[in-house]
Amino acid sequence: MKCEKCETVIQWRSTNQITHLSKFKCPRCGNVQIDENEVKYPVTEVIKEAKIPNFYHNKNGKYIVKRRRNHQLLYAGTYANEETAQKVVEELNKCDWDLDMIPAIYKKLNIRKVNRSWVCT
Repeated sequence: MKCEKCETVIQWRSTNQITHLSKFKCPRCGNVQIDENEVKYPVTEVIKEAKIPNFYHNKNGKYIVKRRRNHQLLYAGTYANEETAQKVVEELNKCDWDLDMIPAIYKKLNIRKVNRSWVCT
């Protein structure tokens, strides 16, 4: 924007937040101009949903259930399919990951060992 009197580039001084009118001042002659300024409002931040940990991951077609709590690894087994791993994690969440409850969980869910992994039958 240029000054109307001396054609020098003018500097912004202030903007009224209610009327959105901005004041500009010429550094050479001191002329003050008022102009309506387009206000750009800040972009609202997109809030991401908190990711719920599932405590199992796939490795070579098997699902390993484990959790780290207080810098200690709690390993709950390797399962043949994802559904079985999900059910075991749900039951472990109910008992606050007490690994002594795993035999009771296996009995409740009718889980048995096939080869080197556990399967829900």
